[in-house]
Amino acid sequence: MTTVSGTRVDVISRDVLPPHSSIVVSARLAVTVEGAEGVVDLTGELRRIVADSGTAEGSLHIYCGHTTCGLVVNERDGGLDLDMGEVLERIAPHSSKHHYAHDKLRTPAERLVHGERDNGHSHARAMVATHPELSIPITSGALYLGRWQAVMLAEFDGPRTRELLARVHTALPPTTTGSTASA
Repeated sequence: MTTVSGTRVDVISRDVLPPHSSIVVSARLAVTVEGAEGVVDLTGELRRIVADSGTAEGSLHIYCGHTTCGLVVNERDGGLDLDMGEVLERIAPHSSKHHYAHDKLRTPAERLVHGERDNGHSHARAMVATHPELSIPITSGALYLGRWQAVMLAEFDGPRTRELLARVHTALPPTTTGSTASA
């Protein structure tokens, strides 16, 4: 478990798959963001998953099945977080400052499902600033990230707990069928 400024990353399941699968480990992560918006560094937990898998060469695939948050690889820096917040406020102003059809055209039943929360800005921000999935190479048993790169979840509609799926794929050697020569 990693705890940073009102956030938490927990591995909620970890499965080791059968020997002849290219997927070595499949893990589900629960990421809790206690603020309305926030960036959570997942790099440490993902590095542990890769290290524990024993995979020397392959890739890590991580998927976020949500529409108001997403994944990003960039530098983990407080100043950059502030800059991106300002950029996103210009591109996709908060729902309280801008009309989003997503918010205003909902039926009363749809509003109840979403807790009466206007979140058009959250969808727009996730669409322009993040990805639903990432694939990162594993080489020499470690994630192949640049010196300043971190893998992060950017939340735009908190507070919430999000579930992510991470899978370690191994680069299996090609199977040889062997040829038999006829005499």
